[in-house]
Amino acid sequence: MRPVGKAIICYFSGTGNTELIAKGYAEALRRRGIDTGLCRMEDVLNGKRDADFSDYGLIGIGHPVYGFGAPRLAETFALQLPAGNDMPVFVFKTASSPHRVNYSASNVLICRLSNNGYRVFHNSLLAMPCNFYVKYDDRLNKQLYRSALGKLELLADEIAAGSVRELRVHPLLEHVLRRLYVWEERVAGKTFAKGLRVGEDCTFCLKCVRNCPVGNIALEAGSFTFGADCLLCMRCVYACPRQAVKATRLRGSVVKPFTGGLRLSKLLEDPDNDGCYVTGRSKGYYKHFIRYLLDTEQQCGIRKE
Repeated sequence: MRPVGKAIICYFSGTGNTELIAKGYAEALRRRGIDTGLCRMEDVLNGKRDADFSDYGLIGIGHPVYGFGAPRLAETFALQLPAGNDMPVFVFKTASSPHRVNYSASNVLICRLSNNGYRVFHNSLLAMPCNFYVKYDDRLNKQLYRSALGKLELLADEIAAGSVRELRVHPLLEHVLRRLYVWEERVAGKTFAKGLRVGEDCTFCLKCVRNCPVGNIALEAGSFTFGADCLLCMRCVYACPRQAVKATRLRGSVVKPFTGGLRLSKLLEDPDNDGCYVTGRSKGYYKHFIRYLLDTEQQCGIRKE
């Protein structure tokens, strides 16, 4: 691997979970002597930032997992980059579960990067609070974020050393998951967007219009309109200061209250939250978190046998 003096992390984050991880990666790499900056993918796609990163020796690409895949915006971003000329890249993703069904979420993105001359050598998955349909207990939200911060130190060591990390999944399973992702992109996103409404609590701050990553929200003749180009990122719903943006279709998909994203910093400091939801004795759905948490959560009774 070529010497790395400067790195840039390009990320997309709907509700803030991936942004926290991108910032955590940047801080961890800086502690290892790598001057690391941050770049939002939407700023490149909207022409607010140049896509030429040839002055850097390392690129990080981060995204949330949507329907077992990467958001369309992330895959489009990969196509906008200039030729890589063997530039090393590490890819990371955030999801509500560390299960292997999310392992292949970056594969199309990685393929596009590789075809354009980038050398993807490191691929990782970090579990963060769920922002879609399932409301995690805040003890688990704190536990996942705390664990992610610990794992970032281990992953940053690997990246700084140029170590290879792969996430493998059976090709047949990957094919099925990709079809599910395409369905969500083409059907669920449009259905959700058609049902978005703005309530009486709206102060017309236009934060939702400015912050929609694909420009899918507009104010016309005093009324808000929502197009069909929705990513289902949920940013307009969760980031509204007055919670005025409401879902009337797929309304169960909105988690109330959502304590992920930027709210996690306060959750991490809450002395009344022990952050020990998953333990070595957890069963059912949460049992699959035990192996993921082994290297960071010994204080919660999660230990190797």
